[in-house]
Amino acid sequence: MEIHFGVVRDKQGIHSSLVESRKQHRQLAVCYSSEGKLIVKICIVKEIEKGNDGTWISVLSPDDDNSETRIHLDHIQSVYPIRDFA
Repeated sequence: MEIHFGVVRDKQGIHSSLVESRKQHRQLAVCYSSEGKLIVKICIVKEIEKGNDGTWISVLSPDDDNSETRIHLDHIQSVYPIRDFA
């Protein structure tokens, strides 16, 4: 796993961080690409779904349970465990 100042950039490390967030209900900052833009979202992982078209991650904003966003794993560039900023 590649970690530099709390940043996780390799796909295996990203997947592990997402699974840990889901299991322990921990916040992450997820940096992902969408429509040519780089977006950073503070969130908690709700679901990790593997399908024929790859792995999809459903995330929720910590202050709004109705704000579900789905992100394809291949679009995630890096994750930042929030505890690293404390």
